[in-house]
Amino acid sequence: MFTSNSFAIHFLLLPLIAFSVLSAGKSLPPQVLSWSSKTYGPNGPWNAITISIGSSPSSPPQAVDLLPGGQWMTNVISPSVCAANTDACGIPKSAGFYDQNSSDSVTSISNTGQIYPNTQMASVTGALPSLTGEAFWMFDTIAFSARPGTGGEPGAVVIANFDLLVLAEALEELPDGTKYPVQVGKLALGAPHFNQTWSHIPDPVPWNGTLLTSALFGSGRTSSNSYGMHLGSAALGIPGSLNLGGYDQNRVLGPVSSQPYTLDHFPIDLLDIGIGVAEGESPYSFTKQSGLLAAGNSSIGVAMTVFVEATVPYIYLPQSACDAITKNLPVIFKPNLGLYLWDTTSPRYQSIVSSPAFLSFTFRLSNSVSQNLTINVPFALLNLTLTAPILSQPAPYFPLRPDQGPSSSFTLGRAFMQAAFVGVNWQDDVEGNGLWFLAQAPGPNTPSNPTPVAISPTDNTITASTVDWKDTWKGTWKLVESPSNTTTSGNSTSGSSSESPSSTPSAPKSPRLSKGAIAGIAIAVVLGLAGAVGVAFFIWRRQRKNSKPKPQLSTNGPDPLGEAPPRFPTSREEYRSSGYGPRELDAGNESFHKPYKPEPSSESDLGNGAHQQSLRATTPGSFPIEMAG
Repeated sequence: MFTSNSFAIHFLLLPLIAFSVLSAGKSLPPQVLSWSSKTYGPNGPWNAITISIGSSPSSPPQAVDLLPGGQWMTNVISPSVCAANTDACGIPKSAGFYDQNSSDSVTSISNTGQIYPNTQMASVTGALPSLTGEAFWMFDTIAFSARPGTGGEPGAVVIANFDLLVLAEALEELPDGTKYPVQVGKLALGAPHFNQTWSHIPDPVPWNGTLLTSALFGSGRTSSNSYGMHLGSAALGIPGSLNLGGYDQNRVLGPVSSQPYTLDHFPIDLLDIGIGVAEGESPYSFTKQSGLLAAGNSSIGVAMTVFVEATVPYIYLPQSACDAITKNLPVIFKPNLGLYLWDTTSPRYQSIVSSPAFLSFTFRLSNSVSQNLTINVPFALLNLTLTAPILSQPAPYFPLRPDQGPSSSFTLGRAFMQAAFVGVNWQDDVEGNGLWFLAQAPGPNTPSNPTPVAISPTDNTITASTVDWKDTWKGTWKLVESPSNTTTSGNSTSGSSSESPSSTPSAPKSPRLSKGAIAGIAIAVVLGLAGAVGVAFFIWRRQRKNSKPKPQLSTNGPDPLGEAPPRFPTSREEYRSSGYGPRELDAGNESFHKPYKPEPSSESDLGNGAHQQSLRATTPGSFPIEMAG
């Protein structure tokens, strides 16, 4: 194990080693990390990376699965987190604990301090804002499986004195006060500085904790202190992609936005949120809708700065934006969770989450005032599952939270990043030349063989593939049928009827009538003739009556032949008031529609007052619309 002096001197030389590699003109392929075969919740599922921590002659290294993302130190969970609540620790046990007492390579120094119940716990761990507990900085050897982007067998990458924040006690709290242990740690992916440094009293040489991307760059294994990542979707079987020192070009679609990062966050201007349909019919009463970000909230203005963070699970937006989005969805807000559950009893649920419908996020492109970048997140990716310990029984939910994120800013978390590529080119300088990248990521129909591309230290953008985003979702989503149960593709119409060729190409083709249609026409003609005969008979009888002398009135009662003739309504209003008449003529005048009475809802078993009423408003000529709670 390094002494503090030799360790510090060793890592102070890392930038010089990296510079010598680059000056030699070498372009090294990125290191492609291997992903765990397990996925994790309780608000996912999410893909994870496996690393091994520590070494001991008497025991093997401790395997731990971590969710990749965030800056600076990596968070790992100590077994003590579950000491008070073992029933809620199924996921942490599966992901693996780190016990510093079982490692001979661990180091700690007094100057790092500790975190004990205070508000910093959330910001330094990148977890939920309600996270409280106790944590310690420690340094240990880690190893993980990676292979060069050019191919070859995976090999072990070993990094000594890796920067760890060990969570000894960590609880997440739901809005209703329910607390449960933190479930999975995080694998940090570098930082704006080469190392995390502390003063080391009485030693005059600072203590440096090693970071992931800079360690590989400094040891000459990659071309730059950078990474490219697409989290993928565990629910839909889209594997994750994490390249250190580069990126997989297959995971970058369309234009790429490049913008500066801050010390701890990836900020970008969000301009708007919308709903659209990639192809086919829409599961809504509209095909496209925009303006949802600032709907009903004039304080948002032209743009709103948001953070893109892989360390938090949800999409955190203002209440007004959440209301505008969810009014189009069959969801029910649960105040005790602060989240929306999908109403699986609604027929619109399956139609939406299996369709080509998506939620779109429009950003400034590379800080431009005239160019935009739009990332589409299909609703299929926003159909996630809450499990224990959040809910005793699994339930599908819509990962939108009407609140600010852990950093007191509106945040687009892992749910958004299922559909987004994020990369960073860290620069260890005071000028702040480093940039982070954002682009559209593909769907399930993505080549399994990656296309690795190295990032050099001077790159201020990356090159996307030429693949069309819609093609990466082909064969996955289900097209929505049109109201007439037909779908149109080009000039052909699906259905059982066939068309005869036309002698004039430009002339429209006349569709053949089915047997049912012919029978209907015949019946209508017969009824029309019968009506005409009836009218003629009535006129003949009337004329015959008028030709007879009018009898004298009898004092014993009304004369049967002297009754007033039947009175026929003379306006549409009289038809409506009598309850008869051609109801199809009433369209467009809502005062003549009978009020819609909703069927008894099963939403009550989801509980919770006004938010579970799932109000249904009926507009003329439309189906009931699900309203947000």
